[in-house]
Amino acid sequence: MSDSILLSRLSLGTWTYAGDSIWSVSSESESIRVIQEALDRGVALFDTSPNYGNGRSESILGKALGNNPLASVATKCKVDGLTRSELISIVENSLKNLQRDTIDLMQVHWPASDPGQSSFALDVFQDLVREGKIKNLGVCNFGVHDLDENSGKNIISNQLPYNLMWRVIEEGIAEKSRELDMKVISYSPLQQGLLTGKYTSLHDFPSGRKRTRHFLDDGITAKHGDRGMERETQSCLGGFLRISAESGISPLNLAVSYILSHDFIDSMLAGARNLSQLEQLISAIDTKLPEDVKTELDRVSQPLLEAIGGNPDMYNRKSRVR
Repeated sequence: MSDSILLSRLSLGTWTYAGDSIWSVSSESESIRVIQEALDRGVALFDTSPNYGNGRSESILGKALGNNPLASVATKCKVDGLTRSELISIVENSLKNLQRDTIDLMQVHWPASDPGQSSFALDVFQDLVREGKIKNLGVCNFGVHDLDENSGKNIISNQLPYNLMWRVIEEGIAEKSRELDMKVISYSPLQQGLLTGKYTSLHDFPSGRKRTRHFLDDGITAKHGDRGMERETQSCLGGFLRISAESGISPLNLAVSYILSHDFIDSMLAGARNLSQLEQLISAIDTKLPEDVKTELDRVSQPLLEAIGGNPDMYNRKSRVR
């Protein structure tokens, strides 16, 4: 690869700045302050997408960082059915939004329904590496077969969902990523807020975030076509909160330290809407997880892992991940 990305244990995600129906309105000025403070506190990688608020998150990141060489900026796009010119246009628009000369890490957001389309998009992006518009190529949500099919594409990272309530990457995907010398960047560390300690019951969780397979398909928010896993998810949540109380480790610190206790995770991607949330995340990454606590967390989350049934797609019964 032509370059490498700067990587820290904590990376900052910017989906929460989209101002959409999932995350609600966010303050641009506060978002910029969070990004700049994160950089000052040692966060090196900042992740975004033009899909987040129709470019709003990218634009906020651009205003906060511009061409600052101390930050690596990653963006991503879905590639299904896109032509070469459309893929190039996405990259050029992202460069404009981000106010950067080059994208440090350009990622395929999800494997395409036609595997050849993923390969085609990576080839187009590789051409843009040679032109200097992209430094490195990455993927998101690629499974074992997706990775094998693209093993010669100079991919340096695989961004994957991983938390106590979504451990399925343990079943071969993380291992394959490392085998191919890719960095594993985990996302959704708090299961979109469910593991923050704010919620004791799934009934209290915001309906706009009930999009994953954890929840019953109601045809409005969740559209995965399945019964959901609410019983197993609620049991896991209850066990998690009990372990937090018994160990004296706050829910957020417990969720974060569980992720970072696994040596296949190179960086944890998390969002912070304000400086207080950022400070909590930075403090959490230094929490050491006792081995007996980790063992108990594994135990209470095992029924949910089994209910997932080996399907790595958090949102669809028919997995896009192979």
